[in-house]
Amino acid sequence: MTETLPPDEPQRSEDPNVLSRLVRARRIGPRAVSALHDDLARDSRLGYGYLGIAAIVLGSCLFLRGLLSFFVETLARPADGSTLIRVVAWTLLTVALVGSCLLARRFHGRIPAVAFASATVLMALALLLETIANLGTSQPILHSSTVFGVGATLLALVGSRPARQLLVADAVFAVIIVAMLVSGAFSGSFAPGPSIQIASIALLPPLLGALVVQGFGALVQLELDRSVVESALLSPRFAFGMRASDELARLDLDAEKILDGVARGTIDLPLDPEVAGAASSIATELRLLLVAGRHDTWLHHAIEESEVLGPVVTLTDPRGLAGFLDPSQREGLLSAVWLLVADSLRVQPTLQIVVGPQSVEEDGDAADMMSFPVALTVDGVPKRRIDPAVWPALDRVGDHSEMVTRGSITIVTTVRTVAQQVAA
Repeated sequence: MTETLPPDEPQRSEDPNVLSRLVRARRIGPRAVSALHDDLARDSRLGYGYLGIAAIVLGSCLFLRGLLSFFVETLARPADGSTLIRVVAWTLLTVALVGSCLLARRFHGRIPAVAFASATVLMALALLLETIANLGTSQPILHSSTVFGVGATLLALVGSRPARQLLVADAVFAVIIVAMLVSGAFSGSFAPGPSIQIASIALLPPLLGALVVQGFGALVQLELDRSVVESALLSPRFAFGMRASDELARLDLDAEKILDGVARGTIDLPLDPEVAGAASSIATELRLLLVAGRHDTWLHHAIEESEVLGPVVTLTDPRGLAGFLDPSQREGLLSAVWLLVADSLRVQPTLQIVVGPQSVEEDGDAADMMSFPVALTVDGVPKRRIDPAVWPALDRVGDHSEMVTRGSITIVTTVRTVAQQVAA
């Protein structure tokens, strides 16, 4: 019923082109598509792993810098009760850093939330202990070395936890440092230059590291989403999407189990009520699935299966005319839609696509030609902010005109294509 992955088909393609891998997997069947999604997820986790290793190396260097500062300051002053407190504080920081790194290695780069919370508590205790040791000093931040250790530990964790958690932790850390700066500002010997330098060295590395990881993750998800969307370009006029293909494969497997049971004699005829009910449910789901996808074109699947396009794009194509577009026109239309939406995510645009109605060609020399309009209505994005690459992309689809109204812009493209090209 459904074409599935052959036993000798390799699960991992050596082709680095994500789009070609998706198209190849889509032709083979839904199991190959699912396997490829897992493959791409491993690739993205591998990228996170490299970032995590780099963060740990940089964090360790910053940690050693703070530890060296602590030793120099300890040797320069006579030993007293505050020295022991500082030693305990640095011991807590060392446990937080080393323990987090070991857990990150144990859990393949992602430490559990409980471990991150524990490390945060240890860092807070270290800061609290050194604050107690610095009571009575005129400029607390100039006598604090654990700020380097906390910043280094947060930097080492940027690849192990979501960026928003690191940003929250760094924000709390910043509040403490600002309090140190304010406390020292009221003293007569306040040195703004060295104080701000120490604050910057402690705060900026984890902040920048978290932002880099967050940007990398957004880039990976955006490119993966676009690759999945573009895999629909070579679909026939009406076809199942990847999600529907997975559902169809599940129904196919359930039906095969019942038929195999009947053939082997493990399921008696006539069917008992429970098995008959299961078979009836499978038939009903299969019928509904086939009817639901009867008019779904490649453009419908490209929008529905995209995490970027799906929430903001509405498609109206009752006759499935988008399926008649040739590959170049499909690529141009999809590129224009992507540029209108994905490059304007900060302002949350909405896009309405209306395809049709079909026009009849009057020219006798073009009896096999058909034409129909494709209207793109964008709300929330002024024309001056539309990517200039949208217009060359639409030129590949057909002649187009723009109509700007208050708060929206409508682009109407007239498509002329060969009716028999896709229908044949």
